[in-house]
Amino acid sequence: MKTMYTKLAHRTEPVSCSTHSIGLVKNQNTNRDISINVGELAPTSDVNTFSSRSLYPTFTITIVILDLFMLLFVYIVQQGTTITSETWIKMGAKYVPCMRPIYSTMVEEVYQSQLKKQCQSFLFPYQLFRFITPMFLHGGITHLISNLVYQALAEVLLEGRYSIKKLSFCYLLFGFSGNMMSALCNPKTISFGASGAVYGLVIFCIIDHIFRVFTIDDSHEKKRQFLMTLLVIPYFIMSIFVDVDCSDRTDHAAHIGGSIVGALLAISLCKTPEFIVNQNRYGRKGVQMMALSILMAYFLISLLIFYIPIPVNFK
Repeated sequence: MKTMYTKLAHRTEPVSCSTHSIGLVKNQNTNRDISINVGELAPTSDVNTFSSRSLYPTFTITIVILDLFMLLFVYIVQQGTTITSETWIKMGAKYVPCMRPIYSTMVEEVYQSQLKKQCQSFLFPYQLFRFITPMFLHGGITHLISNLVYQALAEVLLEGRYSIKKLSFCYLLFGFSGNMMSALCNPKTISFGASGAVYGLVIFCIIDHIFRVFTIDDSHEKKRQFLMTLLVIPYFIMSIFVDVDCSDRTDHAAHIGGSIVGALLAISLCKTPEFIVNQNRYGRKGVQMMALSILMAYFLISLLIFYIPIPVNFK
């Protein structure tokens, strides 16, 4: 394989959320036992007040540490900061010939042994983990920071409202969708980066804030959510124009894939405004089930298309 192309996924933008309220905890010591009484939650509307969970953004910190560790590990494997295509393939970047058969007898005879050596023999040629691993690989410290800044802001704000398990699951789906779309649209390129997942987070947050403007009862909180939404959207638009300026290095397909799943999961998980719910005869659950059905159909059809036996042209 004489020619390979490397694509970098670039930046996204921050969004905002609020947090949950918790009850007060009172400790009472006796001679023999320690009893802990948890007070009842104060009645609230749909407004989330400050939560102790938001003080410890565990998921965000974990992702940052993992991304930094992976970049350092790539440098160690490469023994330098100039990373080759072979190293990216070895580290788990998205590369279609490692993820599905070549479906060409002539090409297979020429490239099969070389591909197996480059991709590593584990699960070859069905290395589906390459739909996930590129999320944790970055082309350098600048690429890493450009993703981490917006990613960390989005994750911290979302982590205050959604559980770590739910946020982790969504994050993986965003990245999976981004890499799947990239594999469909750019099958001959090597790509890596977390921007597909970050775009999913941003779209999720934007929809979450827009929905909350119409669903919360507290007027002060409603104004705050509206102002946050107005601040978030310009960052998103700005990042799109920045990506267009360096389109030769940007995996736009990954951005689209992450955004699609971000929108569908937001409709499924966020509280839907009444004016949308009223359009569906089955109510809020009907809207959520419709979004989940579209999401499942999207993944199923995309994977079926990806594994259609069409030969890969290396030229």
